[in-house]
Amino acid sequence: MTPSNSSAVIYGTYCQLFSDRHSLAIEMKLLILGCFLGSILASSASKKGPIVEVAPSTEQLELNKREVDTSYFLPRNKTIPYHYFIHLTSHVQNNDPIFKGTVDIYFEVAEPTQDIVMHLQELEIESTELSRIPIGMGVPDFIDNPQYSVDTKTELVTFTSQSELTVGKYILHVAYTGTMRRYQSGFFISSYRDESNKVHYVGSSHFQATLARRVFPCFDEPDLKATFKLWITHHGSYNAVSNTYVDSISPDTDNAEYRVTQFKTTPVMSTYLLAFAVTNFVAKTEDAQQVMVRPDALGQVDVTLMAGAKIIAALDDHTGVLYHDYMDKLTHIAIPDRGTGAMENWGLVTYGEPAVLFDPAVNSYRTHKRVITVVAHELAHQWFGNLVSPRWWEYIWLNEGFATLYEYYATTLAYPELDYWELFNVEVIQRALGQDAVESTRAMNTPAASQDEVHALFDIIAYQKSGSVLNMFRTILGDENWKRALNIYIEGSKLDSATPDDLYDAVEQAIKGKDVIPNSYTVKQLMESWTNAAGYPVLNIRRNYKSGEIVMSQEQFLTNKWLPNDHVWHIPYNYVDRNIREAADLPNYQWLTSKAGVLQTETPNDQWIIFNREQFGYYRVNYDRQNWELIIETLLTNPLAIHRANRAQLIDDAFNLARSERLDMSIALKLLSYLRLETEYAPWAAANNAFNYFYNKLQGTVHYQGFVNFVSEMVSDVYKTLEVDKVSPEESTLHKYLKQTITNWACRVGHQDCLDKTYDALREEFSNGVVVHPDVASVVYCHGLRDGTYQELSYLVPKMASSINQAHRTELITALGCTKDTQSVTSLLTIIHLPTVNYLSTEKSQIVDAIVAGTSSEGLAVLVQSIMTVNGARTLMSAIGEGSFRTMLLNIASRSNSDSEQQRMQQVLTALAEVIPKETVDDALGRMKANVDWFNSLEGLVAVEFFDNYYSNAIPA
Repeated sequence: MTPSNSSAVIYGTYCQLFSDRHSLAIEMKLLILGCFLGSILASSASKKGPIVEVAPSTEQLELNKREVDTSYFLPRNKTIPYHYFIHLTSHVQNNDPIFKGTVDIYFEVAEPTQDIVMHLQELEIESTELSRIPIGMGVPDFIDNPQYSVDTKTELVTFTSQSELTVGKYILHVAYTGTMRRYQSGFFISSYRDESNKVHYVGSSHFQATLARRVFPCFDEPDLKATFKLWITHHGSYNAVSNTYVDSISPDTDNAEYRVTQFKTTPVMSTYLLAFAVTNFVAKTEDAQQVMVRPDALGQVDVTLMAGAKIIAALDDHTGVLYHDYMDKLTHIAIPDRGTGAMENWGLVTYGEPAVLFDPAVNSYRTHKRVITVVAHELAHQWFGNLVSPRWWEYIWLNEGFATLYEYYATTLAYPELDYWELFNVEVIQRALGQDAVESTRAMNTPAASQDEVHALFDIIAYQKSGSVLNMFRTILGDENWKRALNIYIEGSKLDSATPDDLYDAVEQAIKGKDVIPNSYTVKQLMESWTNAAGYPVLNIRRNYKSGEIVMSQEQFLTNKWLPNDHVWHIPYNYVDRNIREAADLPNYQWLTSKAGVLQTETPNDQWIIFNREQFGYYRVNYDRQNWELIIETLLTNPLAIHRANRAQLIDDAFNLARSERLDMSIALKLLSYLRLETEYAPWAAANNAFNYFYNKLQGTVHYQGFVNFVSEMVSDVYKTLEVDKVSPEESTLHKYLKQTITNWACRVGHQDCLDKTYDALREEFSNGVVVHPDVASVVYCHGLRDGTYQELSYLVPKMASSINQAHRTELITALGCTKDTQSVTSLLTIIHLPTVNYLSTEKSQIVDAIVAGTSSEGLAVLVQSIMTVNGARTLMSAIGEGSFRTMLLNIASRSNSDSEQQRMQQVLTALAEVIPKETVDDALGRMKANVDWFNSLEGLVAVEFFDNYYSNAIPA
């Protein structure tokens, strides 16, 4: 179906909708919008083609562009690197942070110059030497020892020759000294304890985005690609690994205890992709792939090794470009105490241990999923980022957006039985929609120059939003067109850098001659309406129930504001109703390429209609009240009539539309009431976000019991179908997700059967050694502790401390924060100071975070009391760090709802005025004020009334 030219009906359609609206605020905003549209569109009824209220302009497509300081950029077209020969010497086995380095930088002079400008940060240069490579590649001719100057702000170093360098090839040799860091930056040290509690130190690298310059002087911009030859001198008890295979290992001529490991030359690649590690690790190898870990973790690598092989094969086939045509091997290495993330270095992917180690005896289905999807994310980068790099960090979404999409899609290609694609909407699209709705959000293409600006681009926009937008276009194009476009894109830019234009051109070539996009638009025009604009639209659907016509309009969606925005997103849409259930019956994708348009449908006036089928598109959808009521009526009687992905979308959209006062909150809450019939995970995942929101607003207040009654009723029926403390071999992954969500809420709101079973299961493990299954352990341990005593806690703490699996330790720490026993909480706050517990770097703050986030108000009270004095605060601050302490205060402020809680927090802030920054105090006070103000907002008043009805056991009409 195509947009109608009958635009004169819009005014009447809009203005008939207001008689039944309950919210004056919503009514007035929609009335203004409707009548404005009516006056504009009624006058254009005779015009042909799409209805346009405000046409997109170049200025609109340049939203969020900002001026950047070009002094951070390297000068272009004068000196061009093509090869680095690097030699590093490390004594990391002794916990010695000092390393020595030399680098020979091979470069071309394209224009005569005396200056060679590149990047350098915090390296002490010892000597320099400049030589010219004669034509014919003879012995280099010495020129001089260049002087140098460093700009610490821009991190640019200028080497200046005594004479002008003419066009040709040169080598700059630099000898220097550097210092390893204790955090993930450049060349850094981390450590682990073995089974005998002996500490071992390891060194590894992390260069993205602008950190290679901390290890060797270089042209540290992503499009200035070169080859790399690396030598590392290290102790003989350690080994070295890098992007490529080892070429040779030889004794160090200066020290018999040391070895020199030489690596083969890399393919042409960006500086940020060079990687290496110096460790005493062991490896498990299959074919050209291996996993390297500390020796006592070798039994936990099988999932990663298999995932790597299956996902590489899947992406080889999907892209039509073979990984091993460009890189000869693939190593996964697990760095202890690195955190939970990973880095896609070409041929040597580095991970935090929770992202690569899986022990089926202690790790759950969630850890299994994380390992596989993180591997998929990093391996997708081998094509999107490594083989083809972004021309500049402004386009980092060409790396991270693709990797986020294929984190799920490649996993589905390799493991279709795990159903991970079912999680994409709730974990990626809905998460992005939630955080991309603030006034300070940015466009996918955002200029950046300084190091801080560049690193700030690695955010939810680069990852989840970009992955969602790419998936939207993948869905519209269809799998075969999409695969063809990717092949053209990669083949056209391999071993080089790319811009979004290269992707747009590849898609154009792939769909040439096919009826996929509107004839009057290019791929560039359609995609740039998304990549160059901050935020996203809400698609407003207003039905004329007499004529069957629908008025569609768009505006930017912001959570807390209605702001004028004349940008036009080119929105692809489709719709379903009761008669359109199968894909074969689905109308082709249509496009709203103007502010508003009219669509003729055949949907009967007593049936619902839903746009954005299975939430393929990156936008929200709002309807007139009658259509919402028709949807709710169906959900309350036959929810399976609506696809589970759309049920999840309806929950997420309705809740967030209500929060922005675009929808009456009573409609959103009434929609949530259908959950008593819901038995699938995706809708419950969306509802979980809404429940957490209200939990945080109402806990500790007189209105909390009504919320408890509501949630208890919603989970009651589905809870009866689940086994809280047991796992069947036949359970699917999605069923495990559902079980954890439902049982967690059942126990959280005091469902007695849930609390009894979790406590009994914990006691069975504690008393009789019947170990809780890992897939239900997080719920059992947390809620079992709610009614537990110091005995149960004193069992779980040593269990955590003795575990050598970081993901398992984190799960146990989270559970410890659930205890209500004041003696137990006091003990937790004491043991974080004990040197005898082998905490990882972040685990002390994780314990405090677990107490704050736990379900126990008693535990939180003990924590707050412990920091009521300056000495108490300083003691805790010394254990967890100043930054974590400030974050803790803000999180406690966010949880302070009742008068007593707010008064207690006020006392803390007053007592600690001398040890916490004023901005932290102001932020905390602002959060508490927002909690109070919420109860007087339209949203708060409606929600409180709704839940209070449940407190009196009255179900709202």
